[in-house]
Amino acid sequence: MEKVWVVLLTVLTCGYFALAGFDYGVGVLLRAFARDERERRLVLRAMTPFFLGNEVWLVAAVGVLFGAFPRLEGELLSSQHTAFTVLLVALVAFTAAVQLRSPAWDPVLVGAALLVAVAWGVLLGRVLGGPAWLWAAGLPALFALHGVVFLAWRLRGDLRARAARWALALAPAAAVFTVAAALTAGAVPEPAYGLAAAVALALLGGAWLAVRAGRWRAAFGCTAALCALPVVAVFGARDVVTTSVMADLPTLRALGWVALAVLPLVLLFQWTTWWAHRVPR
Repeated sequence: MEKVWVVLLTVLTCGYFALAGFDYGVGVLLRAFARDERERRLVLRAMTPFFLGNEVWLVAAVGVLFGAFPRLEGELLSSQHTAFTVLLVALVAFTAAVQLRSPAWDPVLVGAALLVAVAWGVLLGRVLGGPAWLWAAGLPALFALHGVVFLAWRLRGDLRARAARWALALAPAAAVFTVAAALTAGAVPEPAYGLAAAVALALLGGAWLAVRAGRWRAAFGCTAALCALPVVAVFGARDVVTTSVMADLPTLRALGWVALAVLPLVLLFQWTTWWAHRVPR
């Protein structure tokens, strides 16, 4: 039973990073990538149909964390209070800026997206035992790569070509970060160092080749998996998730019925959103 809940929390958190990661990447690059107001509208129009659906993964993951891992939630909040406070404020500001979007809100949107990425980077770095500064700089670069790959898939014409060029330019920086992060993650068992770096580089190589070939879905799948990879490392790290931080067995069984009802709804909502806004081949 305990392993099922660990897997569920891992899946939900991976889904959040794999999907919401491009939201924050697009937000970080909005002013730099889009040259005028018309282009900024096109960029945000590509992202916004998926925005709320992507955040649902975070809501579901937080619900599982509070219900099934109450002591882990308490430990994280107490030990990383500042980072969580910055993250929460930035998430609220980013959501407001996307919903109220206008040129006046652009600085809030860009700044909040950057703060969300930095805060998540700091949190992941601390949990994995790596340098916080490395993760604070590297995760925004990873999200930015995911964002421009998403834009290359969803946009057309000059904007697609520009997004592809940006993706190819950002890939080396993402490669440097992923290798450095894998080699400095002290909480990850030593045999996993090389495996994590190899998987990350394989995904980056796949994304790079797919972008050059114009295979946007494949490129997006690679960068989505790359953004989710740190989450897998967190839940695979030693002493991060143990039975000592979980709720008792009767509580887990009761919550299981809730999960059985909620998880299909999350998946259905996600599938419906992407199907309604699919891009023809």
